[in-house]
Amino acid sequence: MTTDPARTSLLTAPPASVAVAPTEPTEPTAISIAALGKRYGTGPLVLDDINLNIEAGQFVCLLGASGCGKSTLLNIIAGLEKPTEGTVTVASGKAAVMFQDAALFPWLTAGRNVELALKLRGMPRAARRPAALELLDLVNLADAADKRPHELSGGMRQRVALARSLAQDRKVLLMDEPFAALDAITRDLLHEELERVWKQTGRTIVFVTHNVREAARLGQRILLMSSRPGRVVNEWTITDTGSRRIESPEVARLGDEITDQLRQEIRRNAA
Repeated sequence: MTTDPARTSLLTAPPASVAVAPTEPTEPTAISIAALGKRYGTGPLVLDDINLNIEAGQFVCLLGASGCGKSTLLNIIAGLEKPTEGTVTVASGKAAVMFQDAALFPWLTAGRNVELALKLRGMPRAARRPAALELLDLVNLADAADKRPHELSGGMRQRVALARSLAQDRKVLLMDEPFAALDAITRDLLHEELERVWKQTGRTIVFVTHNVREAARLGQRILLMSSRPGRVVNEWTITDTGSRRIESPEVARLGDEITDQLRQEIRRNAA
């Protein structure tokens, strides 16, 4: 694999044929994964020999073809599933999780949905309402606090779900294709919102997607997984910390490069 000299300051990636080894962290490690493997019962391996360190405050995108084990890996990090072998350590304890379906309680307002997460966290009743409003304001939705989910658009419901995830006050936020069901314009707007929230809160984010452009738009690190068994087979690191637009030439070039690698992985596993 060759790298466009015009963007060597933006992107660094190892050769496509070389499995990525964990890089030496320069910041505290938020998530540490060692020799992780997963199979269901006596079936074939779903994940194999995943070794990965994610630094505190990083935005990492997990990318791969459908069925490669991205969501399984996320569920293991979240503690929703157990690995067959290997270890996962989340330094701050449990992580918050946001799924593709907002899964809001339809009989509660947006504000009450966020308040419920604060209640489960143990926050006193008197403090919940102002805290919920503050979180909704963080995702630019404070004026919808008294609306129920059916009164909100799909993008607005996902913003409430994001506020509810942030209400758990976990340092690690795991996101499983949260914008996949949204139209392109709404998704682009939420990319901007998520980037702003990430920078403002300093959360460590692991974001699962099958959308190459989305990964190129959002990720500081982009990890490409092979098809089953899922392994991390390539990594891209974005060193430019400025905002990116999904239609920008840099995102397009990176997206094309990742797509080529993804196609190679799909062909290799189809052979």
